[in-house]
Amino acid sequence: MKKYLLINSNMEQLNEEKLTFRKTHFTRLLEQCKMYENQKISNEHPPTSITYMGMAAANLSLAYLLTKQDSYLQEAKRWMFSACNYECWGYGFLVDVDLSASWLLYGFGLSYNWISEYLSPTEKKTMLDKLILQGHKMFDYGEENEGNCWSTDYWQNHNWINYTGLLTTAYAIAPEYEEANTWINVIKDNFEKVFKWMPEDGSNYEGTGYWRYAINFLLTAADLIKENEGIDHFKSSFMENTFYYRLYQSATNWEENVNFSDVHDRKSSHSISAYYKMASEYNNGHAQWLGNLVKNKFLFREAYESKIFPGIMPEAFLEYIWYDKGISEEEPNNLPLTRYFPDLGLVVIRSSWDEDAIHFSFKSSAPGGNIQWEKSWELDTQNGWRTRSLTHYHVDFNSFILMANNSPLAIDEGFHRTSRAKVHNMITVDNTGCVGEKIWDEGTLEDPELFDLNCKGIYNVWRDVKKEAIAKVEEYISEGGYTYCVGESSKLYYPEMNLNRNARNIIYSEMGYFIILDELKSSSEHAYTWRLHGEQFAEKKADTNVFQIKNGKGTLDIHPVWPEELNCKVEETIIREIMTPQRPDDVREIKLKTLCIENKNKEMNMNFLNVLYPHSTFLDESIEVKSIKGQGFIGVEIKKESYIEQFIYSEKNTIDYNGIESDGRWISIIKDKEKLIKFAVYQGTYLKVNNEKLFEGDTIGNIFNTVI
Repeated sequence: MKKYLLINSNMEQLNEEKLTFRKTHFTRLLEQCKMYENQKISNEHPPTSITYMGMAAANLSLAYLLTKQDSYLQEAKRWMFSACNYECWGYGFLVDVDLSASWLLYGFGLSYNWISEYLSPTEKKTMLDKLILQGHKMFDYGEENEGNCWSTDYWQNHNWINYTGLLTTAYAIAPEYEEANTWINVIKDNFEKVFKWMPEDGSNYEGTGYWRYAINFLLTAADLIKENEGIDHFKSSFMENTFYYRLYQSATNWEENVNFSDVHDRKSSHSISAYYKMASEYNNGHAQWLGNLVKNKFLFREAYESKIFPGIMPEAFLEYIWYDKGISEEEPNNLPLTRYFPDLGLVVIRSSWDEDAIHFSFKSSAPGGNIQWEKSWELDTQNGWRTRSLTHYHVDFNSFILMANNSPLAIDEGFHRTSRAKVHNMITVDNTGCVGEKIWDEGTLEDPELFDLNCKGIYNVWRDVKKEAIAKVEEYISEGGYTYCVGESSKLYYPEMNLNRNARNIIYSEMGYFIILDELKSSSEHAYTWRLHGEQFAEKKADTNVFQIKNGKGTLDIHPVWPEELNCKVEETIIREIMTPQRPDDVREIKLKTLCIENKNKEMNMNFLNVLYPHSTFLDESIEVKSIKGQGFIGVEIKKESYIEQFIYSEKNTIDYNGIESDGRWISIIKDKEKLIKFAVYQGTYLKVNNEKLFEGDTIGNIFNTVI
């Protein structure tokens, strides 16, 4: 029996089920194939990416296997042999040795394996010779540039895509071309390292957009290696957990994403086929549910509004192959509303699983994630390599994104090659951010040579950042009706800033608002700027110090509590970026409307305390906020309906305010009128209210206690 790549021994079953369990997937496949019939194919390489050509051939080849209708075979041949006539694969950037070539090696490799027996001897030789030629170009480039190109960028999408494309072709032609086994052995070793060294929590430093761009290739590599070598990379912690990274970085409407790092737009992150494969491999009902949801509700909007190329539509053949009818859907409402991804320092907080819920994401880690940072320094020191390709990782340590009522309220710029701190929701010091930003003083990406180096992952903000310059999550706790995290990032600022601490504390007491406390310490005086970016300008509410961002159904109230004396301004930043050097006319533009809160006079040490309250634009909802101040402590009292929360922070762990006493670093007490609802004590041994002991212990601890 013939061995079909990815299909394995299931061809007969796939054929039998095309009018039953896979009927809608079969229709989708044939509709996709219909789209190819009237597309003109250039006789010469077009001045753009040609990634779509390999996917076209794969769809048409599978359609032929399922129908044996000659029109699909002839159309598959039209696409394959048109590309075979191109002298090179790729346009303008890493020609023959990067993404365009690897997507063709992937799609054409599958097609060659699936339908080569239906080609004439001349056609088969033409196809085989071209795959050998292009395969050698890809393989040789990776070997010759080991340590300084994608072949050792183990955490980056180009590594996974290029080597998976080559691996697919290698397995397809190995029976006729023995040297392909050399490629297979090298690539097996590569993926052994990739799956071993990827974050165990399943997170991806390049963001949800590049996650979806590359995930099918990781799944394919694992599938091919398991079937042909008996090595099961699906057992890796990364593969087991990565679906949940994507799930928790979904917006509450499920159609959009949370766009940390390079995400070209908020509708470029779904892959039905990937969800189906993960559902099948792990009996994951959540993945099956999301795959069906996207297929039935979001497919065409994803296709037409997404900026990812070639996009979701050409994945029809993978959807057909990877769908498993035996997996029962499971909605996510049985999952925790908070989740922490330690490698990326990513904290996700949701108020519910409803579409109008609050969704808050915060992250703080070493550049590219903690595992990559440590392991790449080890590899580079040992071998004299450069394995960190962090072009897609932004200067966004201690930054956050906030959505509510199906509206983006505190946004990220999403895609920016000239990455800077000031375009993220974080604090700048004397208008500066990451130490690596100095690289932009050397030149701009308008210089073609620097742009080329940037695209290769070499010329970027992280190029010269020292090993010790990291951010990290110092604490994460989610229990007893509270979620608390603190990210510290002082080492990533310019040394001459003499910054000793930049700690962002996030406190969420499930009351519908967020308390954000920033601790800043330096041996020099500075102007500290607290920044929040929106799609709409923040406007000051009359007769208050409250700023309000209205955006469709959602509104965000920003209550500045500390410092007492501050300057506030609103500014706009326009960011224009070329999406890819292979499509130089495809330009993305975003306008950031930025609220800036600064200390009025330069200070060495500064605390910002802000309350962020997202709510409906069309309901009469508000909170009352007033500051708390005492000897060695500051805080805020928040009234919402009949509830009152008192939050008090003391750097010296000494709190004595209106009958509240504690040696905690911070405390929170929430009452409904006079009834105590819950309280929290962080790094303290006791809490007393009007001489009544709510908590007492022998050692300093973190107590998050719900009282009913």
